[in-house]
Amino acid sequence: MTGIRHFTASAIVLDDNDRALLVHHNKIGLWLYPGGHIDPNEDPAQAALREVREETGIHAEVVTEHQFTHPAVATVPAPFTILEMDVQDAKVGPHRHIDLVYVCRPVAGDLTPQQAEVAAARWVSAADLAELRTPAELPALIAEAIRWAKPLR
Repeated sequence: MTGIRHFTASAIVLDDNDRALLVHHNKIGLWLYPGGHIDPNEDPAQAALREVREETGIHAEVVTEHQFTHPAVATVPAPFTILEMDVQDAKVGPHRHIDLVYVCRPVAGDLTPQQAEVAAARWVSAADLAELRTPAELPALIAEAIRWAKPLR
């Protein structure tokens, strides 16, 4: 694989019924959680929340454990996990994404898929994931995110 690596941020948005917000991505034809490239002057958490809003119309907030705070510095929420994966792209060619994955909860908005990037968006229970065409790791990742987030929500 090529040495090109891009930083991306994504969000596993979980509702009160432990359903995950998934989008059917137009380019790759799979169901996955919202996410994308981190824009200039944007931290990874901001990017993940922006991608959720842009792709689905849902406003979300990051679920996180207590962090260090001090008036002299700003802190950025730590991601739930960081994944690295191979990506095929018609414009860039083969490269790798380093994806900072956040667990989030919805706070407002109506589910409105952004048709330019996603064909559909919907809430999916962990049990229903097996019926969808997803990346191989997605069902296990969402199950672990649900387990991890329970005491924090």
